[in-house]
Amino acid sequence: MSALEHLRNPAIDRGPLEAARNPALIYQDGVWRCFHTCAVRHGDRYDAFLDVATSQDMVTWSTPERLTTSSLNFSSPGNIIHANDQWVLCVQSYPIEPGQVWGSEASRLWLMRSDDLVHWSEPEPLHPPGCQARWTNSHRQIDPYLVYHDNRYWCFYKTSGQLGLLVSDDLQNWQEASPDRPVLGAHQTPDGVTVENPCVIRTGDTFVLFFAPCRKGRGIGVAYSNNLLDWRDAHYLSFPDLPWADGGPTAAMVIDARPEFGHWLMAFHGDRHDDDHRHSAAIGLAWSDDLEHWHVPWPKTNLIQGLRP
Repeated sequence: MSALEHLRNPAIDRGPLEAARNPALIYQDGVWRCFHTCAVRHGDRYDAFLDVATSQDMVTWSTPERLTTSSLNFSSPGNIIHANDQWVLCVQSYPIEPGQVWGSEASRLWLMRSDDLVHWSEPEPLHPPGCQARWTNSHRQIDPYLVYHDNRYWCFYKTSGQLGLLVSDDLQNWQEASPDRPVLGAHQTPDGVTVENPCVIRTGDTFVLFFAPCRKGRGIGVAYSNNLLDWRDAHYLSFPDLPWADGGPTAAMVIDARPEFGHWLMAFHGDRHDDDHRHSAAIGLAWSDDLEHWHVPWPKTNLIQGLRP
């Protein structure tokens, strides 16, 4: 029996007034930490916060701790890497104009730093000018995800419904790694929809990109690459309907938990249709042996088969 058989979904549910979205997991010294967005509606205004919950068994989670309270709406944590003897967390700013639901053109990418995963620095802008790629007129950048490869740091992001890529030698000076084309766009998805929420892991010589299609019912997409720039075989995993999230699964974040538990582990959020809270969602968990076939607990573990177009 798998050590993860005890998982149940939703793992983190903030209730009807607060939405838990965009999970970023890390396991260190026997503690699971789930950094995530907390979206709150106040009248006709939405506020977003960066929160973290902890657990020792992924069943019982602590009351979330709030890490940011800025009007810039820091949110959508991508992942945490260890660099220069520090932990580095990437997030977005997501300022929402009055009467609007989504982050404005001023949305940007930011980094936070920590020595212990508990105490974090104030966010620092990763690339203040925003997107400078020639394939879009937008400078907006959201949904960061960091990868260390070939002695360089790479940061995936979303703009104009497509994925771009920045590169840096020092986590301070960044340039567009693919200035003339997105690294993944709507023309590469099975149904031609736009994409967001990148997550990249490496297995052997292959990079695996998990992405979220922007469509009704959402879903979890996968593509493969050997160089981070050229992605192939984009397809969708087949997930079940979620009784606790009628809008479907999205924003998958996958980590390698094989050393601890013998499996890959996925956190995702399930969207909920709620006329009073456009960002309503809760966080779920799943696990896999091969990154294609996922066990998704609720109310019991079911084997979910991968689906290619």
